[in-house]
Amino acid sequence: MQMRWTNYVMASGGELNDLLKAHFGDSKRMVCFMMGRGFDPRMNLGLSTFLNSYPQHTYRAVVLEFAEGPNSPSNRYARLVEENSEELFGLTKERAEVVSKEVTVWSPDGRRIGSRSAANLFKETEELKGYTDIIVDISSLPRSIFYPLLAKVLYLTERQPSSEKRQNLFVVVSENSAIDQRIVDEGVDEEADYVDLFRSGADRMASARHPKVWVPILGEGQALQLRRIHDLVGPDEICPVLPSPSLVPRRADTLIEEYHGLLFDQMRAEPQNFIYASERNPFEVYRQMCRTILHYNQVLEPLGGCRAVISSVSSKLLSVGGLLAAYELKRAKLDIAIAHVEAQGYSIVEEGTIRGLVEKSSLFALWLAGECYE
Repeated sequence: MQMRWTNYVMASGGELNDLLKAHFGDSKRMVCFMMGRGFDPRMNLGLSTFLNSYPQHTYRAVVLEFAEGPNSPSNRYARLVEENSEELFGLTKERAEVVSKEVTVWSPDGRRIGSRSAANLFKETEELKGYTDIIVDISSLPRSIFYPLLAKVLYLTERQPSSEKRQNLFVVVSENSAIDQRIVDEGVDEEADYVDLFRSGADRMASARHPKVWVPILGEGQALQLRRIHDLVGPDEICPVLPSPSLVPRRADTLIEEYHGLLFDQMRAEPQNFIYASERNPFEVYRQMCRTILHYNQVLEPLGGCRAVISSVSSKLLSVGGLLAAYELKRAKLDIAIAHVEAQGYSIVEEGTIRGLVEKSSLFALWLAGECYE
């Protein structure tokens, strides 16, 4: 399999400014900016960067509204959501068209359907026609939503007629470990599940006897989530992904210490199976995952190959790498699934200080498709 993102475009900080200036600085563009409405104070950071730096373009902001019901734990932070909404109104007033799309989180019988709802937000290429650039900001979107959303948008952009100019697809995310540490899961679903658009391989796994390989991206404080996903997958081999190199030099060692009993004593992980990838380069995560799963598939070919499951309990930046690997392997006709377990709610530690940390966020942009790859 030839990996399409062996050569890639990603930038942050000063390099991001240079990239955006080179691409958005001159020609007139029609930009679709997708984002979620929530309590995360980084919600508007990406949009404000584009609107303030390149106001000459035509913008449409597609804002995802989460229909969680009146009993949602997120309702306790309605004030923060309102503050973000007021900021969004101020940013877009007379500068961008705002369109809301509802993501239904629960079915009438109480089942989670958020990933299915996100996958169905866009169904045809015509819905994205006319845009020169599509930007998906995942800063305030949970994995169960941005996994199927981003995969569907990438698929639809690839299906554009060859006679038309290729659309540019960007993913942006505001990274801030201090804010991430203050937004903590409050309760976890009793059972993990497979993410929509990436469950077909899992359906075959249930009845197949082929070896199953689980590749989880590790992050701090997620032992219960890992247990839930492990119970769902029932893997024969585990290849955990550790962030190395990292801004904190010993972060990988600390994660091994935290999960030592879980990984080695309970799940029987082998030390030689660990995968190391830079915590700030999702394309490296993508490459390492693809190579690992392709290797297992080749070695186990006499047994019919392997069934692979990817999951992430780490940062959104690294999670994108897992999604790209799953997307690429699925297009190559391999049995691949993404497993995930939802938090029942979130709590904010030191709520009064969280908004003041936004200025220390780092905005990353990943150019996934378009002009630079032609």
